Amino acid sequence: MSDDPDRTGNHEDLEALLRNLVPSPLQFDHAADLHRERELFEISRSQDPSQMQWGRLVPLMLVCTVVMFGAALFRYGDRLRASASGAKNDAIVQTEAAAPVPDRFVPVSSHGTILKTSSGGLIETDSGPRERLNIEYQDAYHWHDPKSGTNIRFFRPRSEEVIVPLPKD
Repeated sequence: MSDDPDRTGNHEDLEALLRNLVPSPLQFDHAADLHRERELFEISRSQDPSQMQWGRLVPLMLVCTVVMFGAALFRYGDRLRASASGAKNDAIVQTEAAAPVPDRFVPVSSHGTILKTSSGGLIETDSGPRERLNIEYQDAYHWHDPKSGTNIRFFRPRSEEVIVPLPKD
């Protein structure tokens, strides 16, 4: 797109008019309204519940961390000291004859429960017809620590496939 020689004069006139424009001064009441609107926006933004107020949250988190650390130290401090002194004694125990150390947790019970049985169908073998049974169990194990009173229960599912001979008629 090339400029038309007739139109270049129009552009020069327009540029001259734009250079002669003088911006009008901002009215004082309009500037005050803008300032007031900005202050209201800042206040509403600071009180918005979706905005996280880090100035309150960080000190609260620090206090909670110190309290939890103190509670853990109060509850488990004797074990930490015992394990630290036990680590020093481990070198002595290893050099001496190894004596059996009793486990902390004592087994209390274990049992299995049948959850589901299903037929896997008939199969033919050399010794005659047999039925395939699918059995699903849930085994439960229970240990107890008499020193701390802690109980641990462990549940483990398992499945077995059993082949049962069928009677011949």
